[in-house]
Amino acid sequence: MNKSSSQEVEKNDNGVDISSAKDDSTFTSGDDDADIALKFLNHKDAKDYVLEEDEKLNTVENNFYGSSTLPPKLLRKIDACVLTFLCFTYLLMFLDKALLNYAASMGIKKHLKGNEFSNLGTIFSAAYIFMEPIVTFLIQKYPLSKVMGIFITCWGIALACHSACKSYTSLMIVRTLLGMFESSSVVGCIAISGMYYTKSEQCARIGFWATQAGTGYIVGGLISFGFLHYNGKDFTSWQIMFLVVGLFTVLFGLVTLVVLPDNVTNAWFLSEEEKILVVKHIRDNQTGLENKKFKWSHIKELFLHDKLTWPMLAITACSQMSTGAIGTFSVTITQTFGFDKYATALLQLPIGAITAIIIIITTQMMSRWGQITLVTTSMYIPTIIGCIVMISLPLSHKIGNLFSLYLLYSGSCVITNIYLWNSLNTSGYCKRIFRNAATMIVYSLACILAPQTFRQAYYPRYIPAKITLLVTQCICVPLQLYVGYVCLTENKKRDKEQEGKSVDKYDFRDLTDIQNRNFRYIY
Repeated sequence: MNKSSSQEVEKNDNGVDISSAKDDSTFTSGDDDADIALKFLNHKDAKDYVLEEDEKLNTVENNFYGSSTLPPKLLRKIDACVLTFLCFTYLLMFLDKALLNYAASMGIKKHLKGNEFSNLGTIFSAAYIFMEPIVTFLIQKYPLSKVMGIFITCWGIALACHSACKSYTSLMIVRTLLGMFESSSVVGCIAISGMYYTKSEQCARIGFWATQAGTGYIVGGLISFGFLHYNGKDFTSWQIMFLVVGLFTVLFGLVTLVVLPDNVTNAWFLSEEEKILVVKHIRDNQTGLENKKFKWSHIKELFLHDKLTWPMLAITACSQMSTGAIGTFSVTITQTFGFDKYATALLQLPIGAITAIIIIITTQMMSRWGQITLVTTSMYIPTIIGCIVMISLPLSHKIGNLFSLYLLYSGSCVITNIYLWNSLNTSGYCKRIFRNAATMIVYSLACILAPQTFRQAYYPRYIPAKITLLVTQCICVPLQLYVGYVCLTENKKRDKEQEGKSVDKYDFRDLTDIQNRNFRYIY
């Protein structure tokens, strides 16, 4: 950031330079430090397109509970183009990853022995972790639509190649490739959501596309049940399932490459007037639109100075042990209760409905009332109860164990709230992108560790795995309350800083949430 030589560097309690937040004169439309939205507004004649109550966007309040300032017709247009893409991307990401789970009851284990099935789940997450920093850098540096389109197409090809595999080695190779290419999905979806929607709108929209995890369970269950009735010898049911879904994903990836815009400023479905309205509409997020300049200062702040980073990563690790476990082993666990392969496939359908209901209800609650801390904390309770019941009940209690398994999905759905927290409470494009990447790396670590707790030696009750889930979910409760407390105290501190003072205008300067003292955390 360009500063005059005479300007005194001011740092906050964390040692982060916040003097930039007080210097409006150093930013111009050609400044590389500035957000692309500032360059766009300065390039266009934006003064003729003013939102209603435009001045309110410059106040300290982040308008989290307010209604949309966009015309309803324009908001519906954005939803039709952007939200539809996000929903399909997340649906295919979840479905393609979970097909291995459904293939467990379709004969894929005939080619595996011992803990090799667990290793297939582990290698996917390991590849995801390896690729996440790379894909994050690519999204930061290059057009988002091109990166997403290429990666979706490649993961579709990797998924289709599962159909040619008949050995453990070949399956390990395609699972590795699938994990590498799917690493683009979540970080890309969160970045796109922040480009078009305000904070309250993001709560609802991220809830909608994250709900596709539930849809994925339903679609996967129906697909696997349908293909189970195919009895080919040379080409089995699970191979056809991978081939069909893989080819559909390839087609979607090619469409993404052609149709998805890089950001609001070159969105083909918006007129010039509408682009200006949308850019000014998201200004009150105080999180920016996009900045292609890589900033080490943002990375340093994220991992060394941000007091919320490590507690949130710990929450991600502990809460998503449930996702790693049931994402790979829900079919296997259901079969241990005494259900046959056809009943097991159909019993995955309620999982989809439960997941969708939980995500929709909780995200809509947060969109309407906020209270992300209390809502998220309450989601751990059903999972804790489910773990206790599954540990206590013998496998002969089919219904009791089945309902307890369903309760575990409440804790698994917390990942949606973590996506929201990252998007709402992180400012600075580079910092936000890499916070999402760090979250997905830790998420993947949980997905590596969790399947490994389901060792063949513990079959069929898997008691050590269930105890691990219980402990990690219990740890999440105090951690979540701590994060909420830190956000609350930081907001009060900033309110006190600005008491009786005029508030500077925020101008898409790509400041971080620590540098920008106008920023307020959602808790």
